[in-house]
Parts: sequence; structure tokens; C-alpha cells
Amino acid sequence: MSIVDNWRDFRNKLDAIANQYARNVSSIRVMAVTKTRSVEEVIEAREAGIAIFGESRVEEASSKFASLDTAIYPLYLVGHLQSNKAASIDARYRGVYSVDSLKIATRLSRYRATIDKALDVLLQVNTSGEKSKFGFVDPVYFTEAAEEIAKMPFLVLRGVMTLAPFVDDERIVRRCFSRCRSWYENIAGCIEGEPILSMGMSSDYQWAVAEGSNLLRLGTAIFGGRQ
Repeated sequence: MSIVDNWRDFRNKLDAIANQYARNVSSIRVMAVTKTRSVEEVIEAREAGIAIFGESRVEEASSKFASLDTAIYPLYLVGHLQSNKAASIDARYRGVYSVDSLKIATRLSRYRATIDKALDVLLQVNTSGEKSKFGFVDPVYFTEAAEEIAKMPFLVLRGVMTLAPFVDDERIVRRCFSRCRSWYENIAGCIEGEPILSMGMSSDYQWAVAEGSNLLRLGTAIFGGRQ
């Protein structure tokens, strides 16, 4: 199936899922995660109607989006960012949706001040406890960190994101999403603009919708399986 066909099929499924859980489907946005995908696939996704794009690696994003107008192809980093690469988040990036420490937030704030351009951020929380995943793990410290990050110049705290374990057990996945929603609600007063609760990928987005996600990060559901 083409990307256009995949997108149409996904939208039909999302309509049904949103109806099942009494969600307004228009309140649920989708980010196309373009890791390993070609520039041509990104363009096709935009033409299909997808409006925002996420990349997991700075090097790949910088190369791939060099030829694309980020006013038309808004670019966000959704993977782990090492603090020594904060300066790589240049004016092309609208946001970093994976801020997992005060250290990286501080460095991003300082660098964005040098280019005089604010950056949207989501805080990543590790709700599964998996050592392979990044993110804040202590809810008390997370709340304190969110309050501090919200005051940093040139950063705009927009919300929270998490990654669930890659398992087929609905109870385990939804438990992680529910925990993330609780942490998100605890920092509601620190969030600017329309709050973002980003949970759910191609394998588990239906459970994320059930738990209140309003930003899904999809790769395979849009582009198909990787070669």
C-alpha cells in the first residue's frame, strides 16, 4: 500500500477507536516519525496530509531535512539527545519532544538564546522502569524539574511524553500510559499553550487513545514496514 493508502486506512481506524473511547478525533494529532525514511517518503507523507515530523537522531534529521523547508515540514526531535549535542538543535527545529533531564534542558535553553529562537519541549518520563529507556523516573523530582524548566528562557514547556514497553499485554501498556497521564496532570500549571500528552506508536496507539493521548508518534502505520 502507498503512504496515501496507509494514511487513509489509519484515519478510518482512528475514527473508530476515538468513537469507542468517547474521544473527539479532531483533538488527536499525528506526528510522522521518519527515522530511516527517505526524503521522497517524507514529501509523500506531507502531500497525504500529515503536518508534523519527528526524527530520532540529530545526524539523520540534519541531513534529511537540509533540503526541506521546515516551514512546510515542521521538524521535531523525538529521540534521546546527548547534552553535548544541544547546539545541533538549530533554528530548523520547532521542538525537542524527548527532554529527559535538567542538564539537557539547561543546555538547550542556553543555546537557543544564542540564536534568539524559542523551542517547544516535551518532558520524557520513564513509566515502565526499563533501563533501556530514558526519562524522568521519580514523580516528585519530575514535578520539581518541570517547574524549573518552565522558567527557563527560550524553552516553552508544552507537555509530557512516554514510551510503553513493546509488548502485547494491554494491561501493562495502559498502566504505563495511565501513569504518564497522572504525571502530566501534576504539572498542568507549568504547561504553556494547548497541553500535549504524547503517548502511542504504531503498535499501541489504540491503548494510548484510550488513556487520553492527544499526540501519536507513528512510523510503520504510515510508511509501512522497513525494508
